[in-house]
Amino acid sequence: MLNSTFFTPLGPEAPVGEILLAETAIRIELPPSLHRLAVDRYGSIIRHIEREGSPLHDLVVWFYPQGSMAIRATIKARRRDDGFDIDIVAELDLPKDTPPSVALDMLFDAINGEEGSRYYGMVERQTRCVTVYFADGMHIDVTPSILLDVSDERKSQIFHAKPEEPANKHFVKTMNSWAFCDHFNAVTPTDLDFIEAYRKRVQIRDRGVVAKDADVKPVPGHATDEGGKSATVVAHQLLKRNRNVLYQDRKDCRMPPSVMMAAIAVQTPVSGGSISEALDAISAAMLNKLEEADRNERLINVANPMCPEDSFTDRWPENLEAQAVYIRDLCLFRRQLQQLMSGTLDLEEQRILLAEMFGEGPAERVIKDYAESIGIAVQTGRRRNLPSGRVAPASLSAAAVSAPAVARPHTFYGGVWRVDEND
Repeated sequence: MLNSTFFTPLGPEAPVGEILLAETAIRIELPPSLHRLAVDRYGSIIRHIEREGSPLHDLVVWFYPQGSMAIRATIKARRRDDGFDIDIVAELDLPKDTPPSVALDMLFDAINGEEGSRYYGMVERQTRCVTVYFADGMHIDVTPSILLDVSDERKSQIFHAKPEEPANKHFVKTMNSWAFCDHFNAVTPTDLDFIEAYRKRVQIRDRGVVAKDADVKPVPGHATDEGGKSATVVAHQLLKRNRNVLYQDRKDCRMPPSVMMAAIAVQTPVSGGSISEALDAISAAMLNKLEEADRNERLINVANPMCPEDSFTDRWPENLEAQAVYIRDLCLFRRQLQQLMSGTLDLEEQRILLAEMFGEGPAERVIKDYAESIGIAVQTGRRRNLPSGRVAPASLSAAAVSAPAVARPHTFYGGVWRVDEND
């Protein structure tokens, strides 16, 4: 458990570790320019699917975003050429007994179109969705669904059909991502002071203008446009980034699903005004659930709180070893978070630690910008550097500022994959 003391969110009294976490989150978040591009492509692909001559013309009831874009938690990829994904659900007006392969193939044909059409050759039919790949690395996953009950808004069935498998292995799955995303956005703890402080920091980094409209349920606006975001969402983004960094070299290994992480996050009490406390609480909740399952030699099961039949962990973990790997990751993350917030590390040690947690690229820029910002403050007499890399008000005595640093314990970094980043 982190030591909890009151401070104005992201203000002058905030611990250096808290500021570094906020600046890291801003750098891994999708910037307004890419958010605008994602929104534009969201609208374009919808219009393409509904075009005259499409196999799905007049057969789509609803389009709506799901996943990270729907809860304002999209992050940039680890490398520039990895891109990022946008998840869309296309609710189709088809019979409920439509074979899974038929629904997926119809959607593929609708998007791929005829030779020479807009997305021809950019499309791949997956097991549960159809993916459109763009040259800049962005991709859009469109999942076909059929509404199960008109009295239960958006409770639907989606389709599972590997192209290489026989039809007797295909099946349908109940889901309600619409209800979960609305639930997440409605109940995520809100602290107005934190939201405003975070929004201002984002605006300093990128003052882009965000497009706002779509013909369907719109993608939520960027943090610069919609007044920031809660500490829970920021913590969720950082935990996803940590997961991505650790799994990048684990070939043929599924990552813990983001939606599972979001479901646990939304059920975890968080004070709302501190990223570090939100990270501490959410990572502890995830670890507790995983360890409880592991002690009972079973796999974790996290269901959609708005639709119990909708399991968020139906494809991960594949086995107890996959579960144990992420348990070890979370244990390490919690030790690293404790170190970052301890106030005992100098800036170089903080840079190394941030790199281990979130990647070299963000860590380098965050520490460089922070060092420059406190250097300017020192020159103007507003702040002074402390030996630990912390910052003190100018009123602190010169003797206190120049006092030698206390010897610090060795920092443990065992078992972490180092990351060479471009972004």
